[in-house]
Amino acid sequence: MGAQKQDINDFQRRIKSINNPRNTSYYDSDLGMHVPKRVKRPAKVANREDETFFGPMFTSMIFGAVALMFGQVVRIRYFGVPEATQSAVFLDLFLALWAVIILSTLTKKRSIGERVSQFAGIALMMVGGHNLIWRWPEQMGYIYSPEHVDLILATTEAFSIVYGGTVYSLQ
Repeated sequence: MGAQKQDINDFQRRIKSINNPRNTSYYDSDLGMHVPKRVKRPAKVANREDETFFGPMFTSMIFGAVALMFGQVVRIRYFGVPEATQSAVFLDLFLALWAVIILSTLTKKRSIGERVSQFAGIALMMVGGHNLIWRWPEQMGYIYSPEHVDLILATTEAFSIVYGGTVYSLQ
C-alpha cells in the first residue's frame, strides 16, 4: 500500500483542522491516530471532608494518647525516671508534644479541631492511662518496665482517675 501524494491544499486542510478551537484532537493520517492538541492538567480533586465529625476527632485523640505513652516509655526506659515527679511530667508532656507534631504531620491531621482532640487524648491518657497497666500488666511490663508496672499497681486502683496526685476510684 503506497502513500498518497499530498499537495498544498491537503497540508492547508490539516493545519486548519489542527487550529480549529473546537477540536481537542486531530486525526493524523501519517500516524493513523488521533493526536491531542494539548494535554490538560489533571483536574484538582477537592479534599472531601469526612461526613462524620467523630471519626477524625477520635483518631486524633488516639494519636494524643499514643504520643503520651511514647513520652512515658522514653522517660522510663531511656531517662530512667520511673517516679511521676513534676520534672517527669514536664518531660512526658514535651515528648508527647513532639510525638503529636510528628504523627499529625505524617497523617495530615493538623486542623484546629484535630489539634484540640490530640491534646484531649494526652489529657485523658494522663489521668487514666494507668488503667491500661491494670488491664494488661504483663504486656505493659514489656512496654514500660516491670518496676514501673509494680509501682503503678501499688499506688493506684483499677478503674480510677489520677488528678493532681490524688487517686479517685470509680468503683
